[in-house]
Amino acid sequence: MYSKKFQNSKTYFLLKEAFGAECYMAKCDELFADIAQNEGLSNITQEFNELLHSQNVLTTCYFNILSAAGEIFYGLNPGNTIENIKTALTAEILNTDRCVALIKIARDEGLENIAEMMEEISIGKMEYLQRLDNLGSEIV
Repeated sequence: MYSKKFQNSKTYFLLKEAFGAECYMAKCDELFADIAQNEGLSNITQEFNELLHSQNVLTTCYFNILSAAGEIFYGLNPGNTIENIKTALTAEILNTDRCVALIKIARDEGLENIAEMMEEISIGKMEYLQRLDNLGSEIV
């Protein structure tokens, strides 16, 4: 749908950056809404949730443009459900690898509490990887 010229443009690069930034801020705003809710500040919770919704609309828009232009997410193109499961598996494997590296570095720096927390997260990620892999088997 889009030309190679677009894929090599500054606009394309900035869309990729915007997609990442919006995803990051959407998660932050979700966490901020939870904190406000826990503090009993329902009006502020609502504001963060509205901002989160807006960011989700933007990330969907950016994702659709980037996908139509042939952007490859974690080495795979978004597509049908089985392709998306493969993409999710690839992304989770990369994230699990990051967790393992972070555990080693945290231990090397004497931050055992962070290393232990990351080990727990890694165990959860491995369980999630198994669930994703099982989903792929169900479809095939």
